[in-house]
Amino acid sequence: MLRNWTEFLSPTEVEQIHNTSMQLLAKVGVRFPQDEAIAVFRQHGAKIEGQTVYLEEKQLMEALETAPPQFTLHARNPDKSVTVGDDEPVFAPGYGAPFLVDFEVGKRAAKMEDYENLVQLADELPNQDLSGHLLVGPGDVSARSAHLRMLHASMEHSDKPFIGSTEGALGARHTMEMAAILFGREPEQPVTIGLINSLSPLGFSAEMIEALIAYARARQPVVIAAMALAGSTAPITLAGMLAQKSAEVLAGAALTQLISPGTPVVYGSTSTNLHMKTGSPSIGSPELALVVTATAQLARHYGLPSRGGGALTDANYPDAQAGFESMLSLLTTVTSGVNFVLHAAGIVSSYLAFSYEKFVLDDEMCGMMRRYRRGITVTPDALASDLIARVGPGGNYMMEDHTVRRCRTESWQPAVASRVDLASWQEGGRPDVVARAHQRWQRLLAEHQDPPLDEVTARQLQAFVEEHVA
Repeated sequence: MLRNWTEFLSPTEVEQIHNTSMQLLAKVGVRFPQDEAIAVFRQHGAKIEGQTVYLEEKQLMEALETAPPQFTLHARNPDKSVTVGDDEPVFAPGYGAPFLVDFEVGKRAAKMEDYENLVQLADELPNQDLSGHLLVGPGDVSARSAHLRMLHASMEHSDKPFIGSTEGALGARHTMEMAAILFGREPEQPVTIGLINSLSPLGFSAEMIEALIAYARARQPVVIAAMALAGSTAPITLAGMLAQKSAEVLAGAALTQLISPGTPVVYGSTSTNLHMKTGSPSIGSPELALVVTATAQLARHYGLPSRGGGALTDANYPDAQAGFESMLSLLTTVTSGVNFVLHAAGIVSSYLAFSYEKFVLDDEMCGMMRRYRRGITVTPDALASDLIARVGPGGNYMMEDHTVRRCRTESWQPAVASRVDLASWQEGGRPDVVARAHQRWQRLLAEHQDPPLDEVTARQLQAFVEEHVA
């Protein structure tokens, strides 16, 4: 088992970043352009000037005391519930991509059919713990009703936990109402989780605040994340960017606790550096990996679960660049102790696109990471000293019972990556890993069967969507 997290910041440096964040909150403030949020902060003694909220360190830290260090996200299939905040990372698919990179035609607009396919694949893939939300933005349905159709797909095609909609108060309310139908009652425990993004520098949009308030009042978890871009919406230095984005995240986290103490909240980040030549975020960069490790450290400093990282790349196709960038990001995420890994699989082109093939490849990478972090088992049986002595010099362990009993479980086995010899690969037409991934997702999709859902619940969900789409 991985015993020591990767950490680049010293305790003194963590404290310096914390102190800078506290100065920003107390002297510069964070903008909350929403009346109810302002009223909540004012009720709890915060200084208010217009739409800007100022928080003293004591006020902030007292608010965070009620936030739990971990929580269980309940699935409709109890065997698939997951805990966020323990030592095991929770892997969730990519989120928010407006495009899809097709194996045959390249970039194209994503459709609702793609969304449904990807939910089914998320249900089938062994290392994805959630079915997702906004895996891609389906461009062939109304923007006003897309969140309803996506929620319905997540509930119908998978019995894993799902991410809810945060498209303002409406999206959040629909999420809670549909969750109540799915679980047969208004949930009293976490059954979904919402992604709340700050608006760097030092602000939130009204839509995000409305969603945050709705989730907090329903006591459903939220991830609060900042996508501060070093050199654009944050200082170009990583230390300055970390201090600013932390102030944003902490202000949002405090609001959840002031509304409903004990609401689970995850300290998150998608922050990275800006590629100055193109103006796009660099998510395959070593700077992003450094921000991931710092985010996990800062979250532990505040006693909160963390969100960050994933299999991230700036490549536009699941090629070698996508492979080495995604492995850097995902390995860093796992070894840094990040708890909730959004974008664990499927993302290409700096968050802009999703790839079926990369979804499959990244899921395999997540499996590699799970085996890697388990480490080496050292027990008398594993050391096998008696067996070594009996086989002796020049012997062979192939037919030993010790080997036969463990040959399928001791080593991780790939589903897509090739381990065939060079001659067999040549004779087989030299297939590459992307082609094998293409075949795998098509096979998984063809074999998928929706998890059982009782007829009454299915009819009620369908009726709810039809009523609110109209």
